Amino acid sequence: MKLKSASFTDLILHESGEAFMKGCDSCGQKLVPCEDGIKKEIKLLHEKVLKVHEESERHTFRVIHEDIGYRVALYEGVDWGSGKVFFLRRIQEQVENFNKIGMPEPIAKWLLAEEQSKGLVLFTGAQASGKTFSASSLVATRLATLGGHGVSFENPAEMPLDGKHGEFCFCFQAEIEREEDLAEGIERSHRFASPNIIYIGEIRSKHAASEALRVCLGSDKQIVIATMHGFDLVTALDRLVTMAREIDGEIASQNLAQGLLAVVHQQLEQDDDGKKVLKVPQFLLAPFTDKYAGLRAKIKNNEMAGLQEEMREQENTIQFMGIGSI
Repeated sequence: MKLKSASFTDLILHESGEAFMKGCDSCGQKLVPCEDGIKKEIKLLHEKVLKVHEESERHTFRVIHEDIGYRVALYEGVDWGSGKVFFLRRIQEQVENFNKIGMPEPIAKWLLAEEQSKGLVLFTGAQASGKTFSASSLVATRLATLGGHGVSFENPAEMPLDGKHGEFCFCFQAEIEREEDLAEGIERSHRFASPNIIYIGEIRSKHAASEALRVCLGSDKQIVIATMHGFDLVTALDRLVTMAREIDGEIASQNLAQGLLAVVHQQLEQDDDGKKVLKVPQFLLAPFTDKYAGLRAKIKNNEMAGLQEEMREQENTIQFMGIGSI
């Protein structure tokens, strides 16, 4: 059995040689020992990971083994052998069409519509909830459908976005070593040619939060797509504004109010067959029309709790009147 044929989402490699899998079919979040048939291959992968870390001196990076990519993060343990533990997240081999990933049809249709041409689209959720998969899918599918070009800034790059995604489009995928470098990278991309899509892999610092809110106001022909951890939709938006305030002060709330286009809060659940299924328990759509001035006022005034009512109203409206009524 080859490693690429095994079903898992994560590998945990300890320098002692111990290795565990996580996210296997029917195992959920349990850590299970790697099977004997793939231990030699695991050892080769571990050696490759250690070499990249030692040569680059980076604590987060990407490796490719047998045509499968892995996002690697280093954790230096204290008790378990006091050694280096590498956490490897398996990267999908291809970017799926946004209409086929399990996203609710009305939301997918709305986000792919040509008239949604500006603002910030945020995918939120817990760790391993498929945020990057959904965000990358939206990037690739909008490019393939509508044309143009996109740029991504990730640390490290995860999904295979680089290259053509249709006859009239291209995505330029870049890795940044520090989120402090994000502003410079985006400015450089604008100097060459204004991209139709800017994809910020994950917002996890004040620098990325501030830049995402700033750049989403920069053009009426440019969508900014990003991911962010959050227990729920409102908590994620609160966290985004809190981080951005460290740089921008109170203007952060105004930037979010003016620039937000949509938030999709998602999670992955297992069905009866043990397969992961995408669920969207919360979403918020914010078209740039006078009808949503009240929603934007709540965000500007930091009345985030009021967004719960907005979400309920949108869900009912779509259910009874269709997405066209949004």
